[in-house]
Amino acid sequence: MIKKQIILPTLLFASILIGGMTGCSSSKSPDVSQGNDSGTKVADTSTTNSASNTPERAQKREEVRKQVEAVLTPDQVKELSTKLQQGEKMRKAVFSLNLTAEQKTKIQDIFKTAYPHRKGQSQGNS
Repeated sequence: MIKKQIILPTLLFASILIGGMTGCSSSKSPDVSQGNDSGTKVADTSTTNSASNTPERAQKREEVRKQVEAVLTPDQVKELSTKLQQGEKMRKAVFSLNLTAEQKTKIQDIFKTAYPHRKGQSQGNS
């Protein structure tokens, strides 16, 4: 009788403990690596993002940059190049320059023409 009183709670506790551990390891979270494909989701996403940086997109960005530089003064071009080399985004770098009202208008037109899907986004308030 005493053995049943000790063994039964021990088995119950062991099954709860093992069940809890099993429940933790069967998580569907993508950041938990279980030796299957669940750990590769991050890599798949980065592959998709790098595929969006096609040579055509790079060429379009280069064309837009040349159009923008044609509107800028030589000093502004140097400042823009420096900011881009430091990793700043094109739109932010351009509108952080000390632009005249005429330059702002011309550059906004360049961006609207090159990227018509970005109509609703801020054009900068510099």
